[in-house]
Amino acid sequence: MQDLTRFVGFDNEQILTEALKTGDELAVEYWFKKYRPTLTKIAVPKVPNLNVAAEIVQETFINCLQTLNLFKGNSSLLTWMQSVMRHEIADYYRKRYAKKFIQTIPLSDFLLEQNYKDAAGSAELVTLVLKRMVKENRELLLKKYVDCKKVKDIALEIGDSVKAVESDLFRARQEFKALWLELDHENSGR
Repeated sequence: MQDLTRFVGFDNEQILTEALKTGDELAVEYWFKKYRPTLTKIAVPKVPNLNVAAEIVQETFINCLQTLNLFKGNSSLLTWMQSVMRHEIADYYRKRYAKKFIQTIPLSDFLLEQNYKDAAGSAELVTLVLKRMVKENRELLLKKYVDCKKVKDIALEIGDSVKAVESDLFRARQEFKALWLELDHENSGR
């Protein structure tokens, strides 16, 4: 049995949160040991296996550490972490099944105008285009067209205005189109 006396004080969530925000290594260790089992228990039934659950829990901790300054304490630390983990699980499935869904992306009328008869080839080209895109633009398109989120919901999620998200989506679609044409030209030139 491990000695928990070195964690005295961290059982208070507010003290723990403040210690985490300052980068206290002992606080991080306590936080991980305290919440990992609970998060793992929640993740296991929602993903294919224990290894995937462990990866998702690990990513949850990393993302929580990176965004800890956004945590306002309006909920418990665990509730907030569960919310972050739900996004991690959704990301896992979105990435896993993106290739299947990618064939149905209604990216304006652009893809329809391309007259591609080979759906598998088109899906492969879409995947290549997405891989080459700027990460933020790719994520925005996936939220909009794969997750089918409304612009206002995306704006709320990322903490931006609806107009800013609409503008970012416009630029993301422009990048997608330009890369599509570039890759299509490269592939047809072979």
